[in-house]
Amino acid sequence: MNAKGQFACGGVLIAESWVLTAAHCLDKSMRFRVRLGDYERHRVEGTEVNLKVLQAFKHPNYNTRTYDNDIALLRLELPAPFSKFILPACLPSSDLAERVLHLNGTPTVVSGWGKEEMNSSTFSSALNVINIPVVARDLCTQHMSNTITENVLCAGVLGQRQDACEGDSGGPMVTLYRDTWFLLGLVSWGEGCGRRDKLGIYTKVSNYNQWIQGIRDDWDRVH
Repeated sequence: MNAKGQFACGGVLIAESWVLTAAHCLDKSMRFRVRLGDYERHRVEGTEVNLKVLQAFKHPNYNTRTYDNDIALLRLELPAPFSKFILPACLPSSDLAERVLHLNGTPTVVSGWGKEEMNSSTFSSALNVINIPVVARDLCTQHMSNTITENVLCAGVLGQRQDACEGDSGGPMVTLYRDTWFLLGLVSWGEGCGRRDKLGIYTKVSNYNQWIQGIRDDWDRVH
């Protein structure tokens, strides 16, 4: 949520005090809070927790023009109280990600409160969830006009309209592997949304494991 408490972007809890989101979510402002455990945005369900962001770390090589390295790490003021409704996603090792999880056809789940139609003027009030497969880079490149770098994953089904949209940015793309939910991607960009001839582009989180760990280690050293 932005400084006014308005919905701004998605994010994903990866540890008690750390949240990942898209770097482009921080383009306009670095002041915001994180809401965890929510489902229906306009209703108080008793499961929500609002936490202040102490500091935001945008990837140093984030490119505002191409959206390359579209990732940011948020340090929360207080640790999140884990519950049935608030749990972190696991970060896979680069090896597991490349060997197994990033393969063409891997089923993933993407969630967010973004717009349900490209031209809609409002964000969704309830959390939406879609099931879409990872798509191989060569096929993705054929269907997208913009450059597909090694730092992203493509997902979707050509001919179908299931896709992330504006407002979903920074939200999680996860996959279930051996009873564990692993974070594969963060909603980054698309060419329109829900277009049958296009796919969605997600920041490939495993490329940033060292960067994430480095920031967390530095934080622990200083604090």
